[in-house]
Amino acid sequence: MEFAELVIVFAVTITLSNIASRILPMIPAPLIQIFLGIILGLTKWGQSINFEPELFLVMIIAPLLFREGEKADVSSILKNFDTILFLAFGGVILTLVGVGATLSFLLPSIPLAACFAFGAALGPTDAVAVSSLSGRVNVPEKAMHILEGEGLLNDASGVTAFQFALAALVTGSFSAVQAGWTLVFSSIGGAAVGFLLVWVKRKVINLIEKASARDVTGYLLIELLLPFLAYVLAEVVDVSGIIAAVAAGILQASGFRKISVFDAELSSLSNSTWTTIAFTLNALVFIFLGIELTQVFSPVWGDGLYSNWWLLLTILLISMMLFVIRFVSISLFYLFKNKGKKVKGQMNEILILTFGGVKGTVSLATIFILPFSINSMVFYQRSLLLFLTAGVILVTLIVGILVLPMLTETEEAAKTDLNALMILEDVVEVLKAEIKTLEKDSKEYLATEAVIENYQDRIRDLYLKDLTRDEKQEVQEIQGLILSIERDGLDESYRSGKLSSNGYRFYSRFLSNFEHSITSQFLSFIGFWFIFVRRLIRIVLHPKMFWQRQKSDRQTLISEKDIQEIRETYQKNTQLIIESLENLTDVYDGTMVDFFIQQRKIQGIKMASGNLISAWMIQQDSLYSKKMLRGYYLERKIVDEYEETEKITTFSANNYRKNINLLESYTMNKPMDDFSFRFAIRAKKRSITIKKTK
Repeated sequence: MEFAELVIVFAVTITLSNIASRILPMIPAPLIQIFLGIILGLTKWGQSINFEPELFLVMIIAPLLFREGEKADVSSILKNFDTILFLAFGGVILTLVGVGATLSFLLPSIPLAACFAFGAALGPTDAVAVSSLSGRVNVPEKAMHILEGEGLLNDASGVTAFQFALAALVTGSFSAVQAGWTLVFSSIGGAAVGFLLVWVKRKVINLIEKASARDVTGYLLIELLLPFLAYVLAEVVDVSGIIAAVAAGILQASGFRKISVFDAELSSLSNSTWTTIAFTLNALVFIFLGIELTQVFSPVWGDGLYSNWWLLLTILLISMMLFVIRFVSISLFYLFKNKGKKVKGQMNEILILTFGGVKGTVSLATIFILPFSINSMVFYQRSLLLFLTAGVILVTLIVGILVLPMLTETEEAAKTDLNALMILEDVVEVLKAEIKTLEKDSKEYLATEAVIENYQDRIRDLYLKDLTRDEKQEVQEIQGLILSIERDGLDESYRSGKLSSNGYRFYSRFLSNFEHSITSQFLSFIGFWFIFVRRLIRIVLHPKMFWQRQKSDRQTLISEKDIQEIRETYQKNTQLIIESLENLTDVYDGTMVDFFIQQRKIQGIKMASGNLISAWMIQQDSLYSKKMLRGYYLERKIVDEYEETEKITTFSANNYRKNINLLESYTMNKPMDDFSFRFAIRAKKRSITIKKTK
């Protein structure tokens, strides 16, 4: 039962971290996860966790590095292999010596061999941490490939160097030659194990295919087993399990791939599964770091050997030394690579590589291998070294998060995709030409009109992507305000008897769709407050109306009277919204406020003519889905034309096609709420019936 509780607690914590990172995008997800880990570490569940380094490496780090290897751009890594090799091996050795000597000077009570073990543990750049940082800033491709390649390779050198420093600590002897040969053997042997395992896996797949026993789920399970098997088998034969997992990932992604429905389905399922697994394991990495911070804090803080301020200063000085060593070594390497020429033009790249060399939980897992006792004597400095390692990891992560955006273009620098805009606008032009041939107010006419509106929304979304973070935040806050006024006006009309139950449910359905479009891209805590918290208060104060909105009758008749009441409520809300927005011109950007005012006025005109209600209702009909598929067909056709006339590259065309395929698949699988849509336009009795099919 305790294990089940722990699984649930971790699942809730990971979910909360995801929600919090969406609500507070200015705070990096790793920091949120570390903070939640610290909170969890103070609870009974966190205190009951015993950190097992080997289990952590095989169950979390191995699959993450396997996936990183699978996604790695091997050709780009090979192009910068000399730099990667220097950082992965030479950089680790320099860090071992420099950081070890610094720690020995600052805290002389720690044995020199233990100081070098500490330096070795902090040598590797964490590929997982680098991956988490790269999602926030646009690191130049070359620098990113170098950091990724370094993160994939340097774990082996770091762990091997640590093991030899540990041997020197326990036995008092050390052989540089033996250490070098062991490092080479461990790396090559690990790669061989990874390659061999993937080769065996492919042979097994061939046997399964010959036996006509192909199964997507079975193939996926075999792939998911690869990183664990690679790591364990490598450790059994005493070579690098980390390198084995990375090599298996690289080879898994290479090779000839058939083009068939089965392989396409397998690829789609594999990508979606690995995306979920990678996010979960990434979150666990930083949550564990937070938990470990609480566990190593109490034995060290205030124990009397060193003052607390001196320990904090030591963490800062060692972190600074890490970056100094990295900057100097990379600068000298580039100077040597350029045959003595100045590296001024490459200084930005050098700084990115310097501050991108963040440390992660691989370092923490490595330092945890330190023994509790040496030669039958308690090793008291173990807790101190764990505390220092956790502190340095946290500092390097924070420094990387703060400094890298200053050296690179942030997400805000992304410009509107003009080609995508032109493609969507071309689709709209074709659909507008088609709608002219249709009978006005017919089902086909209204469905096509709704599809055009959908494409215009996508065009608007592309423009919104070009806004800065502050501008996007303003958009979300204004939309949240509009939704709040709309909800309040709707509830007031229902309470005062100006709107029937059927009309109330119909209007609520429209607002729910609008609310979903906002909450799917939260950008600020204020926006979250406008929508989520106000909705929660409304449910508490008016539970009857909440349950009224949730009702779903088998047949809902919306009469002409209901439609008229909806129009009157909408027009009343429109007046309130426009008045509120006009008072916000000094608070928000005037142009943005005017845009929302004009948009609302246009919608008010559509509502008065009845077109807006028809557009809401037609989207519940299967004909709307058919027309959307027609739009995707046109979009794909225009992409092909753009590619043939070289307006776009093949790479861009394939990306557009991927997006079209996703939208097409979503549209085909989207339930129509089991509604069959029926229009009855009669001279005497005008009504619209939405009848739920069995």
